[in-house]
Amino acid sequence: MHIWKTLLIFIFCYSPLSYALVTEIGVNYGYQKKTFNANNYYQSESKTATLSLYFWERVALEFGYTDSFYESQESDATSTRVIQQSSKATGVDLIYVFADKTAMVQPYIKGGTSYIAKKKQVRYVNADTIDIPTKDGMAPSYGLGVKIKFSERFSFKLGYDVWKTPLDDGDSADDSSFKAGISMYL
Repeated sequence: MHIWKTLLIFIFCYSPLSYALVTEIGVNYGYQKKTFNANNYYQSESKTATLSLYFWERVALEFGYTDSFYESQESDATSTRVIQQSSKATGVDLIYVFADKTAMVQPYIKGGTSYIAKKKQVRYVNADTIDIPTKDGMAPSYGLGVKIKFSERFSFKLGYDVWKTPLDDGDSADDSSFKAGISMYL
């Protein structure tokens, strides 16, 4: 029995999972506005926070939260309509980094799933706001990106993510996001 305990302790102490768990936090932000004239425009904003737990040097489990908002205003000679849409995505992805953490350029790929909650409203000038029913649900997600180290702990991060978002009619669509931000190893 003593040999089994010794063997178990040896395996635990020298296995890849026994090394210190590396943690990385990140924040990303995106904003876009297009103005066609004084009464017609659209704008979007996206904020993301991530927590990545590296189990091996190149493999991590990333927990993420993305809050995005879209607004458009369309006007003609007789009416003005404002559409506001927001979504919140909470997800988990498995990440594989193609370089070790000491490399200056670290490309990566990821895949996982997210829960997406959406809200949509339409408002006409001098009228009530109309809530449009939306469908929330689970969505597969995948992405790729690159981290560029500028110090031992900090990196600039660029990424492109895609979600297979459920639609109201039971179908799904690819929603995507280009993100830029910073990350920090703890």
